[in-house]
Amino acid sequence: MEVESFIRERQSQWIRLARLLDEAEAAPDRELGAARLLSLLRLYRQACSDLNEARSYTANPELLGRLNDLTARGYRFVYRRPRGGRALSAVRRGLDTDVPRAFRRRRGEVLAAAGAFTLGTLVGLLAVLADRHNAERLIPPAFFTEKPSDRVERIEKDEERIQNVEEALHFGVSLYRHNIEVSFLAFALGAMTIVGGLWLLFCNGVTLGALAAMYALDGVTGFFFAWVGPHGGLEIPAIVFGGAAGLVAGRALLLPGDRSRGAALREAFPDAWRMMAATALILVVAGLVEGSFSQFSSKSFPTGLKIGVAALLFVSLVAYLFFRQVPAEEPR
Repeated sequence: MEVESFIRERQSQWIRLARLLDEAEAAPDRELGAARLLSLLRLYRQACSDLNEARSYTANPELLGRLNDLTARGYRFVYRRPRGGRALSAVRRGLDTDVPRAFRRRRGEVLAAAGAFTLGTLVGLLAVLADRHNAERLIPPAFFTEKPSDRVERIEKDEERIQNVEEALHFGVSLYRHNIEVSFLAFALGAMTIVGGLWLLFCNGVTLGALAAMYALDGVTGFFFAWVGPHGGLEIPAIVFGGAAGLVAGRALLLPGDRSRGAALREAFPDAWRMMAATALILVVAGLVEGSFSQFSSKSFPTGLKIGVAALLFVSLVAYLFFRQVPAEEPR
């Protein structure tokens, strides 16, 4: 191949690579976007190949020097040592843009998971309202030890369960560990069977609805929402999100469509991973809220305040994930 023809054929790619490297070097922490980053990597590999090819048939110092410089710049960028600031910036970008984008792309799975949980809640609620004795069948014995009104009276009379920050943190840790286990179980069942994940969400909804009905029948509905709401405004959506992430993986694994199963999983994995990472983070916050706020009676925090905080947390979470404006994705 003639040198001039080789340069004409490949020059546009070298120019594009040089421009991308200029952007990266001018602002190392700047978000290039997934599409441009992949383009840079592809162009870098091609430039390395071009350099090897050029060396095999020419000693032209201008061409070889140009390609040497370009590939050296690409190497420094691709294999640069991570910096703490860059890692922190990546986490910030992930929370600011990548996580909301993942949830919005997978809105259908989130709605399916939320629908299963909501349907279960309605079934549990209506079943107990229709026949109070159904509570014994639907509520696990650990949650069915005394009448709701007796429990409320005891809690309001006794000293606060949490006395200091250390107790609040310890209690919060035990809670979010359990909730993360439930969320990962919902993910695993959804990923392996799809139906299993939806069934687990439905069953959890039945328990919640039955409990709500018991408190309503005993005339202590306000206490129930004040007791469950502050952490439930985060915890319940997070468990739903874990199940939704399982549905994302399950569809790719079990219903890949026209694509190969491997291709479907490669496409689904980034969104499922981001959704599960967000789920774990939300559950940690929910555990801390429950340990340091939800567990206090109306002697410390009025019922109206606790219900207001619950509504604020839930609305803020939904707005952050689904309605807050985020930068548009780079075209692929």
